Amino acid sequence: MTPHYIVALIVGLAVLVGGGRLLIWHRAAGALASPLRTGLLLLLQPIAAGLLYMALFPPSMADGASSLRIATANTSRLAAADGSPLILLPEAPAIGGGEAVPDLATALRRHPRVTSLTILGEGLGPRDMDAARGLAVYFDPPPHPGILHLAPPPVVAPGARFTVGVTLAGLPNATAELIDPAGRVTDSGMPDKGGHLLLAGTARAAGATTFTLRVRQGKRIIEQADVPVWVADSARPKLLILAGAPGAEVKTLRRWAIDAGYDVTTQMRAGGGVTLGDAPVALDAASLRRFDAAIVDDRSWAGARGALLAAARGGMGLVLRPGGPIDGATRSQWQALGFGLSGPGGVAPLALPKVDAEPVARTRQGIGSEEAPIDIATADDYLPDISRLSLTPGGNDAVPLLRDAGGATLGAWRTLGAGRVALFTGIDSYGLTLTGRRDLYGDWWSALLNTVARPAPGNRVLTDTGWVGERMTLCGLTGEAQVDGRVRVLPVNGCGGYWPTQAGWHMLRSKDAASAFHVQPAGTLPTMRAARDRQAMALLSAGEGKQATAALPGRSGTAWLWWLGWLAVSALLWWLERSRLGRRSGPAETSQSAM
Repeated sequence: MTPHYIVALIVGLAVLVGGGRLLIWHRAAGALASPLRTGLLLLLQPIAAGLLYMALFPPSMADGASSLRIATANTSRLAAADGSPLILLPEAPAIGGGEAVPDLATALRRHPRVTSLTILGEGLGPRDMDAARGLAVYFDPPPHPGILHLAPPPVVAPGARFTVGVTLAGLPNATAELIDPAGRVTDSGMPDKGGHLLLAGTARAAGATTFTLRVRQGKRIIEQADVPVWVADSARPKLLILAGAPGAEVKTLRRWAIDAGYDVTTQMRAGGGVTLGDAPVALDAASLRRFDAAIVDDRSWAGARGALLAAARGGMGLVLRPGGPIDGATRSQWQALGFGLSGPGGVAPLALPKVDAEPVARTRQGIGSEEAPIDIATADDYLPDISRLSLTPGGNDAVPLLRDAGGATLGAWRTLGAGRVALFTGIDSYGLTLTGRRDLYGDWWSALLNTVARPAPGNRVLTDTGWVGERMTLCGLTGEAQVDGRVRVLPVNGCGGYWPTQAGWHMLRSKDAASAFHVQPAGTLPTMRAARDRQAMALLSAGEGKQATAALPGRSGTAWLWWLGWLAVSALLWWLERSRLGRRSGPAETSQSAM
């Protein structure tokens, strides 16, 4: 029973008791009782009771416009104590006194004069967001600890490394773990002060697979969710490695690139016009156009600068690396590409991150075999002496890509025409592979090449998160499409709606394209879903002119009028009961007045 009904019941009983008392007094008074006086008292009592109820629960009025309170998921059951009409959406709990509706649009049709909404609970979902447009929306989101954001990787090549972005909210001292399909922890860590964390994994065979993100506080599992990973076995990207001289760095880089799935062409100068490596490549724009990426050191840069820049503007990815301290001409040319290169110059030591725990390190580096065992570093092993240029590749257009453990920027990239160019300041990074840090070596070069390399054609992966039973918007459609060969999707302006009924991977196919997307189970990632809805609610609340045209819903500015009316009627009742107005004079009173 709600407070409205409780107060109404108490006031009604008081009116009945007061009316009964008046009737008993009227009967006992006999000839002295006046029917007019008794009738006035009987009439004023329910009027005073009604005014008291309206003062306690005033009707919601805002400059002639009405408002509604919308109960969504996890709304408090005490919400009915307010004066505004309460609307119960299907996900809201059962609250006495509320009006149950199938959606917000139905409620607005039943209440056509509504101009403002107060949202209770977790907020409106995609089903009701459009119906709320054009109204003043007031929403105070509750705190919701958990996984605030999950960013799965795009298309990954077999055997390549990938990273998963995670943001946690309201979980101090929490640890996030990335678990592969075999149940092994591939990476773990604690988020920074902002709750952000990057977790690394390794893709295996081609196809759709699902990793697991698990969040712990101590031994207690707080939350876990699926991390979809699409491993595409596409054509091997073509990589060109240009070096001014043979060396361990070139040899190690070539071996890593072949293992990572690149079709590698190496060209090194040996002096006297002698070139070592694979078949010589003409360093002109036409010959370089067939490569997807190129790694060039400072000694090879000057002789092929024009052709490399032309190829990069045509879409080829370009990674520049130093073999040691660079001269002033090279520094000026790299600065002209948009990299600030601030700093004193020369060479500085590079700070390496801490070694992972042994189980995580073994999982990150792969399974291994008797012929090629996995060499991992431990906390007691010697750290390699890796150097870097003491120049920071900044600039307005340069995007930082890699940092060392001390926070120094190791790599940055920027767009150049239709392609991208990156600058890596590490020197002799091959030393990582000699001391069990092959994983870090692969992380650095994978990040560089994955960022700048020409994208390979293949199936497109939609990374927007969807949930079972909730409408998804699938865009980029050129015509009618089908999901899993069963459900038709009819696009409007290139986008169509789809309501998934099963979790997992789905395939969207149209006449000339195919896309894969993943659907989360209905109950997973509640914090992320609530954050998405809160963001959409904030956009509704910030509409132009809405705040100024509607009063704060649920608080009437006329409550004091009801209190004044109740006070006036109560004073009239008090005076009428104690005055002699309407009383008939008895025999004793007549004789006294005659004397």
